Amino acid sequence: MKILVTGATGRIGSRLVAELLRRNHQVRALVMPADPLRTRIEGPGVEIVEGQLTERDSLQPAVEGVEAVYHLGAHLPQGRTSDEIFATNVVGTYNLLESLVPHANRISRFVLASTDNVYWNPNGALYLPVDEQHPRINDDPYGMSKILCEDMCWNYMRRCGLPVTIPRFGVTLAREELLNPTSIWADKLYLPGFLKALKSKPGLSPEEQETVENLEDLDPRDPRLVIAYDTQGVVGTEMVNDPRNLAEGLLLLLEKKIAVGKVFHLMAAQPFAHDQLLRHISKVTGWPYVEVTVSKVVNWELSIAKARTMLGYNPTRDVFQMVDEAWASKAVQ
Repeated sequence: MKILVTGATGRIGSRLVAELLRRNHQVRALVMPADPLRTRIEGPGVEIVEGQLTERDSLQPAVEGVEAVYHLGAHLPQGRTSDEIFATNVVGTYNLLESLVPHANRISRFVLASTDNVYWNPNGALYLPVDEQHPRINDDPYGMSKILCEDMCWNYMRRCGLPVTIPRFGVTLAREELLNPTSIWADKLYLPGFLKALKSKPGLSPEEQETVENLEDLDPRDPRLVIAYDTQGVVGTEMVNDPRNLAEGLLLLLEKKIAVGKVFHLMAAQPFAHDQLLRHISKVTGWPYVEVTVSKVVNWELSIAKARTMLGYNPTRDVFQMVDEAWASKAVQ
C-alpha cells in the first residue's frame, strides 16, 4: 500500500515510517523544504515530496495515488505563537483534507494525530484515568487547534466518506530526550527548565518563592534533577510514551477496520510517580537531585483500555526502560 505520512521526520513520524517499511508498504513523506531531519527517513522505499501544509498547491503531488494517510504534521506549542499554531494545525489540516476530496473513494484510512491536551486546562481532569469520553475542556491555543482538527475530520467523513480514525497521544519523547536538560520536557525534570517555568508562574505561593530562592543558589551548569512535592508532601503522577509504542499502535489503526470512526488513546501502559522516575535517572546517571515544594503537582493518567480491547494495542516499553537504553547508548558514543 502507498501511504502518505505528514510530519514524517519527527520523533513519532520517523518511527512510523520504519514500521511501515517493515510491513512492506511504500511510504511517501511530506517534508518541508530544507528540513534538517530528512536524513532520518531517507532510504529505499521512501519517496520524499517537499511541501508545506500551509500551501495547498504543494500538497497535490503528495496526495496523488496514495491509499492511506497518516497526518502527524503539526506545530507543538513550545516556542510557537497562536497564529503559527492555527495556520499550520488548523488551516494546514483543512488544506490536506480539501486536497484529498477528489481521492476520497480510494483512501482506506485517514489517521489524524491528536492529543490528550484536548482534555486539559489548569483545573486538570474531571476524573482519572481519562478515557475517550472525557469532555474536551481545553483552554489553550494548541488544544483548541486539535479540537478543531478533530471536528473537521469528522465533517469530511460525513461529507465524502473519508474513513477517519483519531488517536490521541500523551507526552511522547525519544528516549534520549529524557537525559537532555534542554529537551521539551526538561522543565519537569531538570533545574534550569524547572526554575524558569516556576518563575514564570503568576502569583507564586510563599513556598514557591522559597523554592525559587533555593534553586537560584544552585549551580545550573551541571545536570541536576528536581523532585517536586506539594505542600502536603505528595508527588504527582505522569505518563510518558515511547514513540516506538506509538508507531506500533498507529499500524493497528490501518489494519483494523473497527478503528474507522473512532477515537483511541495510544499511550504508555501505566502512569508513574514523579519521584520514582527522577530517582531512577539519578541512580542510572549519578546526577544529583534536589527536593522542592510547590503549591500544586500534576496527576495525569490516560486509559488505554479501549485500544487494548478493540485494537490489541499492547505497549511494552516503559519510561524506566527508556532511561536505561538512553544511558547505555550515551555510554557507547
